[in-house]
Amino acid sequence: MRSMQPSWVTDARVAVVAGKGGVGSTTVAAALALVAAQQGADVLFISIDGRTGVGPLLGGPPLTDETVVLNRVKGGGTVRGRTIPASGAFADYLELKKVPRLVRRAASAASLDVIAAATPGLEHLLVLGKIKELERTRAADLIVVDAPPAGHAAPFLRSPAALLEVVTDGAVREQAEEVSAMLGDAERCQAVLVTLAEETPVNEVIELAVDLQDELLMSLGPVVVNACWPDRPGMSVQPRTAAKNQGVKLPNAVAAALAGSVAFGRARLEQQREQIERVTSSVRAPLIELPRLTTTQLGPAELAILAERLRAAPV
Repeated sequence: MRSMQPSWVTDARVAVVAGKGGVGSTTVAAALALVAAQQGADVLFISIDGRTGVGPLLGGPPLTDETVVLNRVKGGGTVRGRTIPASGAFADYLELKKVPRLVRRAASAASLDVIAAATPGLEHLLVLGKIKELERTRAADLIVVDAPPAGHAAPFLRSPAALLEVVTDGAVREQAEEVSAMLGDAERCQAVLVTLAEETPVNEVIELAVDLQDELLMSLGPVVVNACWPDRPGMSVQPRTAAKNQGVKLPNAVAAALAGSVAFGRARLEQQREQIERVTSSVRAPLIELPRLTTTQLGPAELAILAERLRAAPV
């Protein structure tokens, strides 16, 4: 694999990207995959919640549970992608344990729901176990995991530790130990958290960071603050004053409308600065700000802009 900049992108072989629903964590995960591929990496993008739309965003077909090529970056690497449903991970686990094929088919079709109901956290462990096997066998230079939303990300990542507390021996404990070892190894796995500069998403990302760093002892990559409004110094000047400086006289109605818009913009930027300060003061990790893009639907062109901003961030 070629030398990569920024180095944090491949500080670990697995990058788990997580954030509150609606903050753009899937888009950030896709941009991260693109950054790595642009620098020559073979990247495997994994969607945990089965969100298939990231395939076209990266230039390929919708994702399925079969690995497909999404993008061959000119002069660079490749992005492949897939989903990992729990049922498929269960079948793969049975195969790994040398369970006969006929028994495997019957078990994977009929037993997972029963076993999972009796063993909370098992479905998450099976999916993480599949990711662990992909990492162990070096299935890609970088595995980017698009994790469940923040409210579900902590239980997802905490499942190995939770099962270790209640399972004393056997195959489940062995799997939980192996997955816990991967999550806690900074060379193998890191978390990249995503938020908006708004109170509720920031609350959740701070809580998730504490869970990951202090309880699960996971390594954190940068916290990405997505969709940031640009700072416009001109908003400190009242519209009527700005117009007068340019020799323009504004009608009263226009001046009032512009003054209201400027006041909203100033308040929005102040809120953004306050929330970013909360993140930097509460989370022991670098911070990257990504711009708010003025488009109704993100496509490959917009993804390339975000990837460039990730690549150029001074982390």
